[in-house]
Amino acid sequence: MAHVSLRKIVLASAVAGVIALMSLGTVGCAPKTADLSETGSGSQAEADENAAMTGDFAFSADADCTTCHSTEGDSLGDATMPASNHATQECTTCHSDIDSLATAHDGVQFGDKTPKRLKKTTIDTTACFSSGCHGSQEDLAAKTEACAILTDANGTVVNPHALPENEDHTTIDCGSCHSMHSDDAIEDTAKKACKGCHHMDVYECNTCHE
Repeated sequence: MAHVSLRKIVLASAVAGVIALMSLGTVGCAPKTADLSETGSGSQAEADENAAMTGDFAFSADADCTTCHSTEGDSLGDATMPASNHATQECTTCHSDIDSLATAHDGVQFGDKTPKRLKKTTIDTTACFSSGCHGSQEDLAAKTEACAILTDANGTVVNPHALPENEDHTTIDCGSCHSMHSDDAIEDTAKKACKGCHHMDVYECNTCHE
């Protein structure tokens, strides 16, 4: 009996030793809690930034627009998009309607879906001329005098920078045809802008509706 008891004691000790070793191994493989004092991923700075990126968004003229408008921000470095030619300029150079921008961002929270088109603010066309890059409206009209992009179904050609003066055309600005943050072809965007009203692709007035 003493011999059997001794064997049980030895076996029990061996099992206890194995369990102890397994416990040490488990402790050694346990994930460590992130040290927020370290730099890089999981840093205090990053934690503070993430905390700041929640809740209401406070609009200001000098805010980093690309924080939410990442698609537009990426277009500044994409040579296939017209915005890349303006990459050195501030967003508010073109989006200068600060009061309307503030209203448009009222109640916006981080994480909200970003609209694809401007609905509550406009682009001031004078910004395109005041920069000194595009000359005047007359200069542009002279450059596109032979342009045939705007040709309707009847073969009528209209100079895109010398549209007939009427009340409906006063709402057309540079952004109506020039999609700055998109690689859509100007041939498509310009024609689409016209068809918003000339839906029969006929530029002559009073030919569709009596």
